[in-house]
Amino acid sequence: MSKAVVLEQHEILCASGTLKSASKAIIDGKTAVREGPCFDYDVSYAPFPDQTWATLTGAAEELRKITGFNPDIPNLLFVYCAAKGDVSSIENNTDLSGALLHSQARKAAELLGFKPSRIIVVSSACASGAIAVQTAKEMLERGLYTTAAVFGYDVISRFVVSGFYSLNALSAKQARPFDKSRDGLNLGDGAALSIFTYREPRDGDVIVAGAGCSNDANHRTGPSRTGEGLFRAAKAALDDCSGYSPVIGAVKCHGTATVYNDAMEAKALALLFEKIPPCYSLKGAIGHTSGAGSLMEILLASCFMKIGKVPPTAGFQESGVDEPVQVCARGQDFQGNSVLCLSAGFGGVNAAVVLREFKA
Repeated sequence: MSKAVVLEQHEILCASGTLKSASKAIIDGKTAVREGPCFDYDVSYAPFPDQTWATLTGAAEELRKITGFNPDIPNLLFVYCAAKGDVSSIENNTDLSGALLHSQARKAAELLGFKPSRIIVVSSACASGAIAVQTAKEMLERGLYTTAAVFGYDVISRFVVSGFYSLNALSAKQARPFDKSRDGLNLGDGAALSIFTYREPRDGDVIVAGAGCSNDANHRTGPSRTGEGLFRAAKAALDDCSGYSPVIGAVKCHGTATVYNDAMEAKALALLFEKIPPCYSLKGAIGHTSGAGSLMEILLASCFMKIGKVPPTAGFQESGVDEPVQVCARGQDFQGNSVLCLSAGFGGVNAAVVLREFKA
């Protein structure tokens, strides 16, 4: 097989811990969402179990320690993805530079020990992580860099909580994606690091087979009710898989548990598939971790595909969408060779990434 973008070392930090502990907890149907209050708001949320991770410095240093990678990588592209990142750093600080994403990106690269040839910031609301992966993929395929490191970081802050609360988008209970009684999302803490290279894949490697993005141009915060925008992003990702013959065994949905997002996503899936594959959302298990979340969820989706499982959707009991979406309630075996990962965000942004397990 010719060269492909290969997922190498990767790790996450979330409310359920690291990649190993989080993937097991999710497969077991457990949730890390806790009841509020959160910043004086009566909402449930999913914070880091270790509050030393709740700063950019703490998260980056922990990821560097547990991955144990060699940061001395020549011709490296560093992509930083976040919606707001370390925005809470300005609450009691007159120096506002720490809240600027390009400043955070430089700091993160330094903390991780990288000396990148170039730093790119991707801030596309809650689709930031997926678009960062697409950016890395395209740069590697064009031969501009030999390696790409994608780092995502977003944490719960008063600023973010108050913003979502003003939109009536937060739930006082555990989020229930696609459920009949869903009434909002739970915000969460998240950080993730992934290393990608462009080489000939070996048996068992996970490759980024396709990626795509689009924009609804519909509303500043609300998704298109038709699902057309997310459909276009997903179709672009599948069309980008030319030569990889993906058989989609599962769809990792955005699944925020808000009324409008889940209805829109169900419509997009019905447009995309004649028969919708098994679907799942991670928001009821680890919360909605904003811009870092789509990267973190892509890495978890890779893990679930490798172990041959479709995880249960924590909080889901009874379907509350009109389309025949197969929301996985109890977990099941993964049938296929690829997983489609969907993300959406404010401003009408949509993104999709297809991961495929390579078999020699």
